[in-house]
Amino acid sequence: MTTLAPARAPTAAVVQLGHSRWAIENAGFNELVTRWHADHVYRHESTALLVFTLLAMLCLNVFLAFYRRDLKPAARQAASRLHVARLLTAELYGARPAASPRAPP
Repeated sequence: MTTLAPARAPTAAVVQLGHSRWAIENAGFNELVTRWHADHVYRHESTALLVFTLLAMLCLNVFLAFYRRDLKPAARQAASRLHVARLLTAELYGARPAASPRAPP
C-alpha cells in the first residue's frame, strides 16, 4: 500500500520494493542468528525481547559500517567479516586469536 499515484509507483515496482525489504530483513536476522549467536532469548518479557533485538541490530549495523566503510579494500580482501569480528572480540578480552585464512564474509 502506498500513497503515491499509480503513475509514480506502479504495482510491480511497489511489490518489488516490498520483496527487496523482506530479503534485507531476512539476511540481517539470518546473519544475527548464524554468525552472532543472537538466537538465545535471555529474558521473556516483551520489552526485553524488543530491546535485545534492536540492540543486536544496532551492533550489527555499526560493525558492518565499520567493515565496509572504514577498512581499506586490501584489509577486507585479506580478512572475512567473521575474522575481523573475532579480532575485535579478542581485543576486548585481551586475548590473541589464532591466524585465520580468508573465509567467506
